[in-house]
Amino acid sequence: MLDALVWYIAVQVLGILALPAAFVLFRRLPDRGFTLAKPAAMVFFSYILWVLGLSHIAPNTQLTIIVVLAVAVVPSVYLFRRNLAEIKTFARQNWPVLVAAEVLFVGFFLMWVGIISEAPAINHTEKPMDFGFMNAVLQSRFFPPEDPWLSGNPISYYYFGHFMMAFLAQLTGVASSMGYNLGISLVPALVAAGAFGLVYNLVRLSGGTLRAGIIFGAAGPALILLAGNLEGAMEFVHLRGWAGEGFWEWAGIKDLTGTSIGSGVFPDSFWWWFRATRVIDTLSGGVSLDYTITEFPMFSYILGDLHPHVTSLPFVILGLGLSLNIFLSPERLGLIWLRDHALESAAIALFIGSLAFINIWDMPVVAALFGAAALVKAYGDHGGNLAQAAKGAVVVVAPVLVVAVALFFPFYHDFDAATSGILPLRDVNTRPFLLFLVLGPFILLAVSLLLRQISSLKRPSDGDSSAAVLVMVVAVTPFLLWVALAFFATWIDDGAAAAFGEIGGRMILVVPGLALVALAGFSAMQRVRLKLDPAMAFPLLLAALAFYLLIGAELFYVVDQFGGGFRRMNTVFKTYYQAWLLLGIVGAYGLYYIWSVRSSVSSSLKLARYFRVGRWTWVGATAFLLLVSFYYPVGAVLDRTGLFQEGHTLDHNTLDGLAFLKGPGENEPGEYAAIQWLRDDTPWGRITEAVGGDYSRFARVSSSTGLPTVLGWIGHEQQWRTSTASFQTRENDVRAIYSSADADEVRRLLESYDVRYVYLGSRERDTYGGENLAGFTGFLRTAFEQDGVIIFEMLQLNTSAGGRK
Repeated sequence: MLDALVWYIAVQVLGILALPAAFVLFRRLPDRGFTLAKPAAMVFFSYILWVLGLSHIAPNTQLTIIVVLAVAVVPSVYLFRRNLAEIKTFARQNWPVLVAAEVLFVGFFLMWVGIISEAPAINHTEKPMDFGFMNAVLQSRFFPPEDPWLSGNPISYYYFGHFMMAFLAQLTGVASSMGYNLGISLVPALVAAGAFGLVYNLVRLSGGTLRAGIIFGAAGPALILLAGNLEGAMEFVHLRGWAGEGFWEWAGIKDLTGTSIGSGVFPDSFWWWFRATRVIDTLSGGVSLDYTITEFPMFSYILGDLHPHVTSLPFVILGLGLSLNIFLSPERLGLIWLRDHALESAAIALFIGSLAFINIWDMPVVAALFGAAALVKAYGDHGGNLAQAAKGAVVVVAPVLVVAVALFFPFYHDFDAATSGILPLRDVNTRPFLLFLVLGPFILLAVSLLLRQISSLKRPSDGDSSAAVLVMVVAVTPFLLWVALAFFATWIDDGAAAAFGEIGGRMILVVPGLALVALAGFSAMQRVRLKLDPAMAFPLLLAALAFYLLIGAELFYVVDQFGGGFRRMNTVFKTYYQAWLLLGIVGAYGLYYIWSVRSSVSSSLKLARYFRVGRWTWVGATAFLLLVSFYYPVGAVLDRTGLFQEGHTLDHNTLDGLAFLKGPGENEPGEYAAIQWLRDDTPWGRITEAVGGDYSRFARVSSSTGLPTVLGWIGHEQQWRTSTASFQTRENDVRAIYSSADADEVRRLLESYDVRYVYLGSRERDTYGGENLAGFTGFLRTAFEQDGVIIFEMLQLNTSAGGRK
């Protein structure tokens, strides 16, 4: 586990270098940015390397990174010395929170290192894709990196999360097969520290003590990272046979049918914990009419995909921290603020802009929160003058967001989005019971906070009229727009009765959800106008945004290549994942608020008795739901790791994601050696290997080395690009390379794709044969041979830009 220690030290070095700048940038936050320094450093230094590589000023090497960090020491030391007295005072007064944050970071990192070492194999789900992108960055001397599954083309995807993990692998010298799993371990550690810091800051800003901030701050990562959804409880009910076939038919959870009586505590079916991420669906005869993904962080890290929605979480929290920081600015927003805070504005632009490059779904969400926080802050600064507030907010927000996009223009230039718009959702909707299973405890905490804080508001007056109008417009507009589109479309297709039924069936979630959005938004605006615990306006905005996302997925969906019963799969996937994070933060803060605030409503003895009963009922229900939500993570971790299974041992634990190739399941030691040889010991060059189905053993060599192959997973390339013209003939060309007896044809194809290495292993032999290659001695030589794997190298190779030549 020496690699894990080296990785940890590298992250700490980055955080220490960024800490003085974070101390200055986040000067309005109680923790002074301590919990955000590490993700901020990862974005900043990775961005510098990316720009240097794009401009060909410096190559992507360990030396370049070390030089960049060495240069960064100068301003870091300067800021440290300049603020030394203030830093000493802060550390002396706040050392418990600094220790708590670091304990959480180390604890979550070590916990996931242990879990992942039990199941490190990079051989399923999206792992090969994520691994390929990370390796492609490592293999690139300059940028943009070449698509490992479509040689000659840049990656057309948001890959900055993979880039940052490759940055760390390059810095530490850790092999990518280890670095991938260390990256998976690092992300929840960053989330834990960031969520802790954000909730801690909110508690302290609301008048909470340092002790309360630490206690309820720790609830943030517990809810976000450790809790599971309530489908786990359904698994237990199903396992014990406590419900009949009629209940399961009504519940509509796919693959939970009939009764299953068992004697164990957890199910023993293969990957039973995967079912919790496919809860929301409409089934007809067991067939999905509304297949969606309801993933959540605990599942993500157990599964181990280094996918954008997973890697983005700590950087979304960074964006939330930046929004809170500007919300707390004592100066009015406007041109003067922009001039006096130019560096802060640039930092906000960089960090928010990076979100599109990490996970493009998150950038609009954080940008919207940033804009809302600026508007609400300005509304309070101008005493409720909405026109002046909007003017001041726009003057700051618009330039920052423009720069945020401009800073990452090269990414947008190469990004060929396969989405084609947004359409109103018809025919299907989320059943309340299934929504409760997915987010029930989080929604309960958020709604409880919204209702509990009403008693500290003032009766609405004329001064609130502009805020009320704005909030109603924001809340109602999506629904009215949906009605205008879906109602008439359904009327035309199916008649008036169906059109009215479409609206009626959606009201049960949409109306209460938008009412919560309106309540949260209005409460936030009145609080800043009247200075009623104005810091609480920020968690109210988080709650409003979370409910807005959930309701949005009931009204519209992003059009992508998945149609029919899968049309809103990705929309629900991404919005619910974002809502989980936002509601987790709101829920942790809500626990503090409900615990700390005493009722100001006077009541009779009889009413007081009812209030006590209601309060204890709420406490019992909340405690029960939270307790039940931890059934899933315990069972899922035990199943994934096999800790209590007979014959379990720690002897074979490793973080090497390719070690499975040497195990009894694959028994491909030749492939393992060939991958290492191509990755570490040879000049860069494009390869060709067998083409096969997605989510399979195919394209493994390109994924594991980062060397671009002629064609990898076809389905993924179709998702990443609006046109298939660039690879329509490639599958047949690869087949010809491995099966044609015509030497001239094979040579022409290899040269046309600038192939340097031809890989011949078990997949190639099973798919094509490949016996022809040995006879092409005029232009192919055997460069590697071991345990049934042969790698041929072209004798005369066209030279082209890119890679590590």
